[in-house]
Amino acid sequence: MVQTAVILAAGMGTRLRSVIGHSPKGLLPWEDRPLIEHSLLRLRRAGVETVVLVVGFEADQYRRALGRFPLDIRYVLNEDYASTGSMHSLSLCAGKLAGDFFLLESDLLYELRALFTLGRATEEDLVLLSGPTQAGDEVYVYGRDGTIEAVSKIKLDLPLLGELVGISKISRALFEIMCDHYRARPRDPKYDYELCLADVSLGRPVRTFTVPDLAWVEIDGPEHLDRARHTVGPRIRQNEAVYGQA
Repeated sequence: MVQTAVILAAGMGTRLRSVIGHSPKGLLPWEDRPLIEHSLLRLRRAGVETVVLVVGFEADQYRRALGRFPLDIRYVLNEDYASTGSMHSLSLCAGKLAGDFFLLESDLLYELRALFTLGRATEEDLVLLSGPTQAGDEVYVYGRDGTIEAVSKIKLDLPLLGELVGISKISRALFEIMCDHYRARPRDPKYDYELCLADVSLGRPVRTFTVPDLAWVEIDGPEHLDRARHTVGPRIRQNEAVYGQA
């Protein structure tokens, strides 16, 4: 059972500024609590006991908002949040993770089945994909036999495996390979973890698991919030009731 999760929450969320003001995306109000709390509640249901939260922009807001949340939350600060990508945030967790972990983004709304699917799979390293979402800012994952070869926001001339959800299961071994690769490559401050997964998969194959009907949304702008309210939120409630995970 995976008992640790890393949530990447250092970003500035500029596209949501008109909705949340000077707050991180993960603190976007959703129904009765901040968006990130919905993720934390699902992680707890999935057996996670410790969450490493990588913060940056308005980091103290997270500490205040989650101070009494019933999980062991450990904070890692990315001081260079404005000029670095998500792989830099993840690399700052080196030395703080003892085993396998779930890797998530802070602005996700998703159904519990996403975590159960990865947690119950036998593969050590697994990236969750969905079917077509028509969200408008899709990240496509390409490869053969379920193994990642490329990740891109544009269409490539490779077999399409699915759309990146932003939830993965990462082994300690793969995490170390990713960190080594990040340190060794030419400096690219905006390098993201999903690109790193594709790059290292050339030497250590990283597998994918596609749930075609998964209900999820990355709330990165007002248009995604509208989609969450009218389309994805109702589907999540319906799917969690159907799969007995409400």
